[in-house]
Amino acid sequence: MVRDARLDSRVVVVTDADGERGAEIARAMAKLDAAVLVAGTETAALAVLAAELGSGGTRVAVLVEDVATETGRAALVEMVNELFPTPDAE
Repeated sequence: MVRDARLDSRVVVVTDADGERGAEIARAMAKLDAAVLVAGTETAALAVLAAELGSGGTRVAVLVEDVATETGRAALVEMVNELFPTPDAE
């Protein structure tokens, strides 16, 4: 087990974050200082989670899409590239 791992320079994508298990994973990643993109299909649940994470200082983005679909995956890639660009992508 890695102790004191920090993810402050990382973006973590959590799918199914509108469910209990995904939300717990998002919270765990936020505790490690990662920026978190939460994805799922339940707008209200994602909004509540995003508000919770954001109130703790986490950079958080929400994607309301089914990432199991081609359209959802394309939207995910576009959002990550737009909101969290890598330095060499400019």
